[in-house]
Amino acid sequence: MGEDSTNNDKNDCEEFEMIDGCPDHLDDDNNNNNNRMVLEPKFADYGSIQSIGEAVPDSAPIGRDSLSTVLPLPPAKGGNDSLEDTSGTIAVAAHNTIVNMTQVDLYQRQPLLQGDKWGHASHPPASDGYYIDDDDDDQNILRKSQEPNGIIKINIPPPVREEPKFPQERWKMLVALVIFFFSSLLVLISLATVHERVPDRKTYGPLPDIFYDILGAHDWGLTVSEYLIIVAFNSMIVVIILHKHRFILARRLFLIMSLLYMYRALTMFVTVLPISSTTYYCSPKNNNTSTLEMAKRVLDMLSGMGLSINGKQTYCGDFIYSGHTLTLVISYLFIAEYTPKKLYPVHWLYWLIAVVGVFMLQLSRSHYTIDVILAYYVTTRIFWIFHTMANNVTLKQHSEKNLLARMWWFNCFLYFEGNVGGQVPRQWPDWPFPWPRRFQTKSRDS
Repeated sequence: MGEDSTNNDKNDCEEFEMIDGCPDHLDDDNNNNNNRMVLEPKFADYGSIQSIGEAVPDSAPIGRDSLSTVLPLPPAKGGNDSLEDTSGTIAVAAHNTIVNMTQVDLYQRQPLLQGDKWGHASHPPASDGYYIDDDDDDQNILRKSQEPNGIIKINIPPPVREEPKFPQERWKMLVALVIFFFSSLLVLISLATVHERVPDRKTYGPLPDIFYDILGAHDWGLTVSEYLIIVAFNSMIVVIILHKHRFILARRLFLIMSLLYMYRALTMFVTVLPISSTTYYCSPKNNNTSTLEMAKRVLDMLSGMGLSINGKQTYCGDFIYSGHTLTLVISYLFIAEYTPKKLYPVHWLYWLIAVVGVFMLQLSRSHYTIDVILAYYVTTRIFWIFHTMANNVTLKQHSEKNLLARMWWFNCFLYFEGNVGGQVPRQWPDWPFPWPRRFQTKSRDS
């Protein structure tokens, strides 16, 4: 029995390379014995808990003492043959035990993946990457699945761009159109009434004006001015129709024009100036301000669109402030505001048209110079104030710091512009019809 035990200890030391645990009389035998068993994993996978490459290096010898710290070895019975029979069992037991002890270490250096707190849901173990093909009866073939081991698919949503929204709100455009229609009627009613109150030309001559004193009077200037008005106003309508946000632009035009017409109806009604021209034809007074007579005059002026070249505008007294200047200036402002900046030659062209139109209007003595100055001032102030409030969300609320909210038309402004989230881009042209396709171009912003 003692001899068998000595042989078994010797064989154990030879198999596991016990450095400190072998007796001294076995050291010589250990040096001569090169046959040793090394526990080496078949493959190493960082993403799997079966990876033990760091826990048990290939070059590190495993002896009885060192192995005993991992698992207890079964007692050797039956000599070398018994040890060889149990070597496979010892290797498997050592492998499983080392895996259990190094699992925490693997979790600490493994990144947290999508799934549970250890990332098991999206990180399958290496053993799941293989399967046994039972079709071959001779031997089992290990084939790796096509899904790469350790690859994580993260669905990243597209970036959300917070852009201001510009709803069409077509019904609001229709409401603004109705307001514009009634404000236009108000101007015409005011003019039909003022015509009966205008001072007699034979009794009161034109007021002194520096422009008239320098250049004199030329009747053809009014015709040129009104043709320029037709060109500028129709160009503005085309710009609005071809704009991507045409409904917003249309209701803004109707609202601004309504404010300007209401102010004009008030100013020319409260103060009536003498006729500025000595040659301009004015219809005779009837000394009758009945409702029927006023309605007849309004329809006559409405049919002629307020222009003298149509032969319908023969009523005098509409001086403060100039409707011709109002139309020329507002046309230029809309074209310059809502067309791309690279079309600056076009902007300068319509600016020149406005200047020439006003000059020709003065040349014909159809308005006093004060009428033109006030028309320019009121038109530009209302246009710029309106767009400043429309482009800034902070100015669309009642507060002590927002003094613009004290204007009488502020609540009306909020109704029409409350849903507009910022400055309307210069997306022009945008062909509004499905035909022809060659005119359909992408929206541009410059």
